[in-house]
Amino acid sequence: MANQSNQRPAKRSGGINATFLGAVFLGICILISGISIGGGVRKLNKTMEEKQLASTNTVTVPSDVGLSQKKYLTEAEAGEYLNLSTDKVIELIRTGEITEYVETATGYSISVSVLDDWFDNAAYQNKLKSNASSLPDDETSEE
Repeated sequence: MANQSNQRPAKRSGGINATFLGAVFLGICILISGISIGGGVRKLNKTMEEKQLASTNTVTVPSDVGLSQKKYLTEAEAGEYLNLSTDKVIELIRTGEITEYVETATGYSISVSVLDDWFDNAAYQNKLKSNASSLPDDETSEE
């Protein structure tokens, strides 16, 4: 038994320095993981908020509302504004029914007020034609 009392336990290599370095390394790993997870959560929250806003914003605005707020329209926009084809708008310009326009390198630029005036006049002319055609033959022959 005397031999056992004289023996010391084996000393670990590294001691406190190795334990301290291990704890520091583990702390850094936990910190990096936390930052990474936190960034992912923020990104997920932002995506979810965008989806919620997109699902609640279902108001649709007719496209002609935006056109009526512009002062000048291209022939394609004028066609959309008047519910005519682009070719019909170009034909109206060439035949002189729409007289106020600016010819640009890419097409025509027409004032919205000119289009409104043309439309009002065309509607008035159509109304006159429909009234004249609804009259009996003997009333139209007197004129």
